Amino acid sequence: MLELFLIFLIFLIILLIIYYLSNNHESFENKNIDNDKSENKANKIDNKKTECNDFFERNSYCELDIDKKTCNCKLQKDDLKYLFDSPENCCKRDCMKLSPEECIEKNNFTNIPYYCNIGGTCKEFTGTIVESHIATNNCGIDPLNNQLLLPFATIDECSKNIDPCDKYNLPNRSMHINQAECIKDVNCGYCTNSIGGGKCISGTAEGPDNFHKYFFCNPEIRNTDNQDNRYIYGDHAEYLLQSPPKI
Repeated sequence: MLELFLIFLIFLIILLIIYYLSNNHESFENKNIDNDKSENKANKIDNKKTECNDFFERNSYCELDIDKKTCNCKLQKDDLKYLFDSPENCCKRDCMKLSPEECIEKNNFTNIPYYCNIGGTCKEFTGTIVESHIATNNCGIDPLNNQLLLPFATIDECSKNIDPCDKYNLPNRSMHINQAECIKDVNCGYCTNSIGGGKCISGTAEGPDNFHKYFFCNPEIRNTDNQDNRYIYGDHAEYLLQSPPKI
């Protein structure tokens, strides 16, 4: 009787061991499956982050920043003649590696010439006739209103629209130097805006010549640290006090 009991006990123990091992194996397999699912999900999220949306893929392109002479990944959307930054995972890494000349070639556009007033000199640039990328044809950003400066179709048009004081707006010089040179000229004043931009424009001690365009350039703000919307005119007292020429 004792022998039968021992045999039954051993048999029971063997069954328990088999059951335990079987459950552990199944749990391990399920765990591996769950891990695989988690890794696949994570990979899909990472891939989604690195993929470029179809819309941006079609409309993003390399554009030359005339002011900084850098190649950037840009996007023109809807009918707005304005350039927006395209997501970094679209073309930014590729564009940043290009020189200004390579940046223009990268566009693969139908190239046409256009002209910009850069520091009082008309310079030729290469543009496009593709309507969906037409904002590429620009002359940089106006430092006073932060809007794209429109180009000229011919060098004659460009030359006719040069302000005599534009020669002091050199993009490769600091605002401080441009302002210092500007206010030495009795025909010019320096206007600043509320976002840190500044530009030399034609004017007198009374204010800008083109008041309608530069109405925010306030000549009344004097002797103050506040530079917002300030019109600065040089100390030309000796010149202003000169007697008018005899007729």
